[in-house]
Amino acid sequence: MTWNRLVAIRRVRLALPLFVAICITLLWASPVKAGTVIMQSTCPVLIAQSGDYTLGTDVGPCLPAVDGIDILASGVTLHLQGHTITGTCRSSIGIHVLGTALAPLTMVRILGTGTVSTFYTGFQADNSGGSFVKFVTVASQCPLGNGFYLTPTSSQWKLDGNVVQAPSTSYGIILDGGDHDLVRNNISDTITVRSDNNVIVNNTASDNGAGIFVEGSNNDIHANTTNNNSGGNGIWLFLGSGNNITGNTAQNNLPFDLDDDNPDCGTNTWEGNKFTTANQPCIQ
Repeated sequence: MTWNRLVAIRRVRLALPLFVAICITLLWASPVKAGTVIMQSTCPVLIAQSGDYTLGTDVGPCLPAVDGIDILASGVTLHLQGHTITGTCRSSIGIHVLGTALAPLTMVRILGTGTVSTFYTGFQADNSGGSFVKFVTVASQCPLGNGFYLTPTSSQWKLDGNVVQAPSTSYGIILDGGDHDLVRNNISDTITVRSDNNVIVNNTASDNGAGIFVEGSNNDIHANTTNNNSGGNGIWLFLGSGNNITGNTAQNNLPFDLDDDNPDCGTNTWEGNKFTTANQPCIQ
C-alpha cells in the first residue's frame, strides 16, 4: 500500500469518529463545574468552562462512538490524578480537545499521571494550540488506532514524558499540524511527522513496526532512539527539505536504520547519528 493511499484511508477513518463525537456531546453531555473534583464516571465528561479540574474517579468504559473526556474551552487544566479513562475499542477518543475554526482553544494543560485505555484514539487535538500533555499513558491501543493525534488544525502543542503502548497495527503519535514539540516520550510504535517546524527530541520509538517517519520541512530530529523496528526503518525521511537529523541512535531496524528518499539527501542534514545501515552515503 502506498504512503499517500494509507494517509487518505486514515483521514477518512478519523473523520467519522470526530463527527459522531461532536453529535454525542451536543445531545447528551452535561458540563462539569470548574474548580471541582470530577466524580462523574459516565462518558462523556464535558469540560466547557475555563478553570482547574481534578479527576476524582475512573471514567468509563465508554460506549461505542463516545468520547471519554471532551474539552471545549480554553484555559483548562486537567489533573488526571492516576485515574484511568477506558473505552471499548469502538469508542471514539479518550481525551478530546475540541475547538472550532472560529474559536480555537489555547492554554489547555493535561497533567498525569493517568491512563487512557482501549480507544480508537487516546488523545486528539482539533483547532487548538499553545497547550501541552504530560505524563499520560495510552494503553491497550486498538488495531489501526492512534495514541496521540494532533490534527492539521492544531499547532504549538507539547507532548512531554508520555507513553504509548501500541501493537504493530497501530500508530503511536501523529503530528499533522506544525510547530509542535515532542520531548521524552516513549512510544512502542511509530512517530509520524507530516508537517513542518517540529522539534522531536529525546524520544524512544523502538521494538515494533517502525520508528520515526518524517514528511515535511525544517524539522529538528535530535537525540532520539529507534531500535529493533522490523517493518519500516528506524528514521525514514520521505520527502522534505531543510530537516536536521542529528545525534540519534538507530540500530537493528529493517530494511534500514536511516533512510532519506530525497536524492543526495537534498538540503537535509544527517550528522552524528549512530547507525549501521542507511540507503544513501550522504547519511551520517
